[in-house]
Amino acid sequence: MYEQPVITKRSTRYGSNYWHVFSPKLQRMVHFFSDLEYEHWLLVEADQTVKRFCEQPVRIEGLYEGAKVSSIFDMWIERVDGSQSFIEVKYTQELDPRNQRSERSIRQTTIQRKWCVQNNFNYEIKTEKDIRVNQILLDNLRVLIPTIKNQLIPNEIDRHQILKAVGSHRMSIRHLRTELPHFLPSRLNETIFNMIYFGVFYSNIDQTLLGLDTEVWIHGSQENT
Repeated sequence: MYEQPVITKRSTRYGSNYWHVFSPKLQRMVHFFSDLEYEHWLLVEADQTVKRFCEQPVRIEGLYEGAKVSSIFDMWIERVDGSQSFIEVKYTQELDPRNQRSERSIRQTTIQRKWCVQNNFNYEIKTEKDIRVNQILLDNLRVLIPTIKNQLIPNEIDRHQILKAVGSHRMSIRHLRTELPHFLPSRLNETIFNMIYFGVFYSNIDQTLLGLDTEVWIHGSQENT
C-alpha cells in the first residue's frame, strides 16, 4: 500500500540522530530520525512475520481540542498474514502527561489513534520498553543486517554445503569452521548471517553476541553438537 516515505526535510523533524541505511527487505535506502526509530527498524527488518514496511508512510490531519493538526506516522507494516499496522515510536517520557514537553506527542498519538480507528487500521505505540527489551539481539542485528547487502543473491552452493554440515544438529560457527575449512571465515560468516536473516536457520542471536559461539540449527532439529 505504501511504497515510499513522505518526503520530510531533516531540519523539520524532531530527533537528535539521523540514520540513512539500506533495507534488504525493501531493497532501498530507509531513513530514521532517532536512535529509537532505528532500533525499532532493526527488529522489523529481521522479523520474518513482516512482509514489507514503509517509514513515514502518510501524513494525516485531524482535530485536537478544536484545532486542525497534522502528523506523520513513523512506520506502516504489512505482515505475511495480510494484517497491517501503523506504528509510532516514542520514549515513555514523551507520553507522560506530567512531563511539560509531552504535549506534542500526546496530541500526535491522539489524532493518529483516532485516524486508525476511523480507517480500520491497527495502531501501535512502541517505546524503549518494547524495543530495548533485548539489548543482545539489537547489538547483533546492528552487525548482521548490514552484511546482507553483500549477498542479496545467495550462493546456493555455499548454502548447500553449510546446510549439509549442520544437518540435524545445533552447531556453532566455531564448529562449522572446523567442518568447512575451505571457507574463508568472512565468507562463512556472511553466508550464515544471510541464512539467519532469511529464516533458513534458527539461531541463538537473542542470547549471545555474534561470534564463534553463535549457534544455528534447522527448524525441528536441535540436537546438541
